[in-house]
Amino acid sequence: MYISRLLPIALTALPTAFASPTPYYNPTTPQAPFCPPKPATPSQQHAIFFDFINKLYTLQDPTTAYLTYVSPDYINHSPYAPQGRAAAIAFLQYLIPSVNRTIVHETFEGGIGFVHLNVAGGQMAVADVFRLNGTCVMEHWDVDQARPANATNPLALF
Repeated sequence: MYISRLLPIALTALPTAFASPTPYYNPTTPQAPFCPPKPATPSQQHAIFFDFINKLYTLQDPTTAYLTYVSPDYINHSPYAPQGRAAAIAFLQYLIPSVNRTIVHETFEGGIGFVHLNVAGGQMAVADVFRLNGTCVMEHWDVDQARPANATNPLALF
């Protein structure tokens, strides 16, 4: 009798559970080891940025990348993603593994890191820009451009 009353309630909850998957990390995780920001030399920032990019794009592990290097109060200027570290992880843990991309250029200078990506076999270029404060990634911008169907420049985007 008890199970027969709970079954309809459980069945109505199923679509909601699958429509909004819960991230596998705990968003109340303590601060990233590199945040709050600590003073860092330019060469230390350079190493931090490239390790962050390696974890994010090469190892395809946005959770580790963000929990290690990104501020919980992360500011995201992307029109496609919500604010904050927890929201970025939830967004990227599904996006990163599903997108075919190659790093074309990456550089770091003056607290700003830049990554130029070839996405979907040359059909789109993406530039991700990250601002570090000392040891901590604080802010992100991105720019994307799709290759037009009538592109006449064979070097366009890359």
